[in-house]
Amino acid sequence: MRTCSDVVVVASAKHAAELSRRLDSKTFPGLILVEREAGEAIAAHELHGAALVVIEVDPDSPASIDRIARIQDTPGHAPVIAAIPNASVALVRTLVRGGIDDVIGLPFAPDELLEAALGVLTSRSVKARTETRLAPMIAVVRSIGGCGATSIATHLAPALAEASGKSAVVVDLDMQFGTVADVLSAQGRGSITDLLDAGHRIDDELIRSVTRTSEDGVNVIAAPQDIVPLESVDTDQLLRVLDQLRRTYGYVVLDLPANWTNWTLSSALAADAVLLVVELSVASLRQAKRRLDLFRSVGISRDHVAVVVNRIEKRLFRTINLGDVADTLHHPALASVALDDPVVGSAQDQGRLVRALHRRSAFGSDLAKLAEALLDGPLGARS
Repeated sequence: MRTCSDVVVVASAKHAAELSRRLDSKTFPGLILVEREAGEAIAAHELHGAALVVIEVDPDSPASIDRIARIQDTPGHAPVIAAIPNASVALVRTLVRGGIDDVIGLPFAPDELLEAALGVLTSRSVKARTETRLAPMIAVVRSIGGCGATSIATHLAPALAEASGKSAVVVDLDMQFGTVADVLSAQGRGSITDLLDAGHRIDDELIRSVTRTSEDGVNVIAAPQDIVPLESVDTDQLLRVLDQLRRTYGYVVLDLPANWTNWTLSSALAADAVLLVVELSVASLRQAKRRLDLFRSVGISRDHVAVVVNRIEKRLFRTINLGDVADTLHHPALASVALDDPVVGSAQDQGRLVRALHRRSAFGSDLAKLAEALLDGPLGARS
């Protein structure tokens, strides 16, 4: 419970007086008692702000039962515990089916009241956390090594944050060769390993203690310092970590490794969008086609896969263009990113975002357009 003053008990004078006499002030400090006979109406302001309502019910009085229904018809009403003398099993079932959270006996027993209150409020809290809408998650996938997927992942997170006004985090899942923290100079000691080792103790506080932050304000969950065998990653625990990250941040961007395992595929399946980074080369397009086939085989929807063509040269004649990419992959290209290697390389050498050093760079402009395209497209329903 937040405070015991959030608990309002509505009872007849007889039972209210008995409860008041038996209460230990340390057990229920500030408990609000509202005296109403079993059929009397309750004013809305008397229940305003209550985290829990405990209400006396006379099973022989239709008016007494009706006032429970009126409370439940109020938008955003608090959970309700019915206090009934000698309640029959049939009545308890009827009330529970009607939305009552619990039933206790009369006269009031403080220990029973406390236990029921704690149980209902804890249950509601767990349910609220379970029903919390998870933030959109984007898995960035490389067609071949060196295609610039990490550069796009590290810049996509802040671009999404800027476009939406929400927080974002980059998660480096390349357990063996991850460089996200290095290219952003994100300071701190925590890594994804700390979260994977936490088991069920994973929570918002632990997430924030492990998160590193770059000079430009990018949140990073770093890859482990030591090389971790890919088969040692527990898929269930990783998904638990990703779930908590989606409760902590507004957007989660995953930088996936080149190798495919059960847990990397599970991460891609859990994502709202898979961003496949390709280059205008035969090798890259060939491998991209294989990855698209893999995605289809494991049930990743075509609509959830977005192809991004990286390192596009701004010149008049090209041997391969974006139309060729769509024809080759049988999948449209969502966006392209300009070749801006000197600028990108210089920024990464300094551990900075490109936009922090070159506000008008073609790369930075294209990443902003990519974020907008994702928000208007694959992430539109989740943002």
